[in-house]
Amino acid sequence: MEGRDILKFMAQQAKNRLRGKDKNLRPNVKTIDVKDDEKLYCIVKKTVDDNCINPLAELIDIKYYKTLSSDQKERYFFNLADKYRELKQRYEHEKLKQVN
Repeated sequence: MEGRDILKFMAQQAKNRLRGKDKNLRPNVKTIDVKDDEKLYCIVKKTVDDNCINPLAELIDIKYYKTLSSDQKERYFFNLADKYRELKQRYEHEKLKQVN
């Protein structure tokens, strides 16, 4: 394969993983449950109030992250980013309720 073909192939694999079409999904990727949501919510509130530059660095479980393969790291990171966005919106909505 040429360099361009390899890049195209790798991009297609990443796209399939993000869409959930990867046939080799590994079950040991950590999912975030309700208990973790509340812990993360407290961290999200702190990062938003402190104007944190890199809030995902505050949320990530480094010990766990280091044990993952590159595919699993990607999935974990995007899952965490989605959860951060969701919890940040929740916090901002609750702050607006308090103001009104």
